[in-house]
This record gives sequence, C-alpha cells and structure tokens, in this order.
Amino acid sequence: MRFLVPVIVGISALGALGIAYMVYKTGPFVQSYWVPSSSMRPTLMIGDVFFVAREYYAWHTPVAGDVVMFYVPDADYIMIKRVVAGPGDRVKLEHGRLYLNGLLVDRKPADIAPAPETGDEAWQRYVETLPNGRSYTILEQSDEGWLDTFPEMVVPAGEYFMLGDNRDVSRDSRSADLGTVPLYMIANRPSFIYMSRDIRRIGLDIQP
Repeated sequence: MRFLVPVIVGISALGALGIAYMVYKTGPFVQSYWVPSSSMRPTLMIGDVFFVAREYYAWHTPVAGDVVMFYVPDADYIMIKRVVAGPGDRVKLEHGRLYLNGLLVDRKPADIAPAPETGDEAWQRYVETLPNGRSYTILEQSDEGWLDTFPEMVVPAGEYFMLGDNRDVSRDSRSADLGTVPLYMIANRPSFIYMSRDIRRIGLDIQP
C-alpha cells in the first residue's frame, strides 16, 4: 500500500497542474467544444476539442484577429470564426485578397505545405497579417471562388466582420444570410486544443 502513495500523489499533482494551466490559459469560467466542420481549417480541424472562456466578450471588446464564438440569430447553434474588422472599418475582398480601410492586407505563402493526411494537398496555405500585427494561417483552394470577391462595406456600429480561415468553404460575414455580427451575439473566446485526432495538435493555442 505504501508504494501506491507516491503514485497517487504524483497523479494528483499532475491533475492540479493541468487545472492550473487550464485556468491560466482560459480563466476560471470554462467550457469545452468540439469542431464539427472544416470552415476554420487549419486553425481548427474536424474532431479538435478545445476549451473556451465563457461569456468572455461580455466583459471584453473583440480585437481584430481574435477567434470568437457567436450565437446565430433564429438558430439553436453557435458558430466560430475570426474577427477581421470592427465598427467603422471598411472591408472588402478582391480575388481572395482582404482589404481593410483601403489597404491590402499582407498575405504570404506559408512555409509549411498542407500535410497529405489532412486532405488539403490541393489547397494553398497563407500567413495573413492584419494591420495590428496579428498573424494566422488561412487556406485557399483558389482566389476565384464565389466568395473571393466581396464589395466594400463599412462595418456598422457595434458589429464585427467575421471570416473563416478556410476561405473557400466558410459561411461567414460574406454570406447574405449571416452578415456582420453584433457585439451582443459574441460570447466565448476559444483558448487551446486539449484533445485531437492528431496528437501533435494537443496544447496548440487557438488565438494568434
């Protein structure tokens, strides 16, 4: 029995460290979600499970580059996308390229090509860097998709323009049935992946 004591103590210590890390990364009010769609690839893959800070945006203002979760009006589900523009910003897309306030957002090919096991070999990865310096990776199959050109608009007061990182398959603010998202609909802030079909993804930060 005395040999079990160090084992139990060790497991308890690891558990405590895990909880401490979760609270450090996410905050004390957490919830977990799993990813059912490919619209945020490669940041989030189907089957990833991640922690979120619940109702984070009830107390914080979204910042361009944030990955956020928001409620969909007249629906019983929540979506996850990336904020690229806020109130008063002018935003448009031309042939897959994002423009903010009249300036072309920097986009460079990523150093790492999509891995064959992800099924994304035919897609190009880019690192997109917003004017505030925040960078993240996006996927593009081409720059001539049906949502790769979007006319310039001014984001209304109190609302945010969202894009999925998998640009050619994402239903987001470019879609007429969704549009910009009011602040009061934005809820949780994803933190980090804690379970995945790909063990290499465990522990990855979701925010840039």
